[in-house]
Amino acid sequence: MSGSHSVEGVEGTVINGVKDMTTKIGVIGLGAMGGLYARHLMKAGYEVLGCDLNAAHTASLEKEGGEVAASPREAADRAEILITSLPSLAALEAVIVGKDGIIHGGREGQILIDTCTLKVSDKVDLGERTASAGRVFLDAPISGTPPMVADLKASLYVSGDEAAYIICKPVIEAFTGTNFYVGPVGDASKMKILANYLVGVHTVAAAECMVLGMKAGLDPALIHDVLPKGAGGSTMLQVRGEYMAKSDYRYEDGTIFDIIRKDASIISEYAAELSAPINLFAAARQTFNSAVALGLDHMELAAVCRAVEVAAGHERDMVE
Repeated sequence: MSGSHSVEGVEGTVINGVKDMTTKIGVIGLGAMGGLYARHLMKAGYEVLGCDLNAAHTASLEKEGGEVAASPREAADRAEILITSLPSLAALEAVIVGKDGIIHGGREGQILIDTCTLKVSDKVDLGERTASAGRVFLDAPISGTPPMVADLKASLYVSGDEAAYIICKPVIEAFTGTNFYVGPVGDASKMKILANYLVGVHTVAAAECMVLGMKAGLDPALIHDVLPKGAGGSTMLQVRGEYMAKSDYRYEDGTIFDIIRKDASIISEYAAELSAPINLFAAARQTFNSAVALGLDHMELAAVCRAVEVAAGHERDMVE
């Protein structure tokens, strides 16, 4: 997508043809991640307009002081900047170009920050279709678990119109810990593929390490306390290692294994397109499959540790 579109429809001063601040943010998709974005934005002083098919999600937003739009089109009409957090390409297409989609409302130059994780080619295509409708599409997948988003420790990779990114940076900073502009539309999704590769490998590595340590007679709580602070530490060992140490994988949303299944397919297909070896990830993917086969897919992804325990013949009670 070209950076030639000016950004309009936001209140504030004009810098290089675009305006530098906003007051009302439309969040489309108020699930495990989008609901957290909305809460952080309201705490930062923004007005938030939410849109979601799940009435419980919109009711929760209203209870916390947000407003509700009946459709993406209405959200575009009433908000100045839009953020999407959706589970699939079909959902995102419906929100952008569907009957009541964003492009049928709003205004010329309106910015959409899309935080979904999809194929690079799908993001490029959506960027072009959004641009052809006179809107500005920022490909901006988020990297982080829901607890990381809740604690403002997640990272956003942003690609697309750089001027639009600069305008949106205060908004982005309100619901993330770090953010990076990485280039044209599609490049952020490439970066997210790399991040998800590491999430998958490091989660399984943490599980295998935890089980190896327990079989050696070490206390799992001690393992989690010590290892993240050394050279072998990782974000997944720190974040998901806590679940593993406690053998407590309860997770209210229960969709994280569906997400890793989708992301694993994206990673594997993209690596195949580029003829790039991903041997470690391919092995990790089989361990996730084992966890699903054990009926653990309603739990947090850290439950992969239980699959490793079963394979290792290690008996340990799991919090139900």
